[in-house]
Amino acid sequence: MTTTIALVGWVLNTAVGLVLLWRLLRARRHVPSLAYYHLVTAVVGLGIWIAFTATGSALLAWTGFAVLTVHNAFGDTLMVRGWRKHNPNAKGIAYFQACKQMMKRPVPLAHALLAPVAWFPALAAAVISS
Repeated sequence: MTTTIALVGWVLNTAVGLVLLWRLLRARRHVPSLAYYHLVTAVVGLGIWIAFTATGSALLAWTGFAVLTVHNAFGDTLMVRGWRKHNPNAKGIAYFQACKQMMKRPVPLAHALLAPVAWFPALAAAVISS
């Protein structure tokens, strides 16, 4: 069950992320190179997770979870860098400030809220598979 929840969360979040990327490209805005690494880790990790779902291999579960963790770190870094770019002199903890600003943007907020929907069940599935 946790494997499926992680898979569904991962697929949905990848779809929302592609919508965000498409919006940036359509607006002819600069896309940071880290965004492409974020996309690649989403797709590669998803492929590994699908392989784990098919085989039940603990090695694939932990590998997929590791890639998902790196992927989420890239996403958090993108969020904080984007916030700092627009608020270079702001005070406070940048991560929390960036999260607060994201509350005003529905699609990025959905993308951020779907991340733990994939991450926590993936962790549980990896632990259970061991």
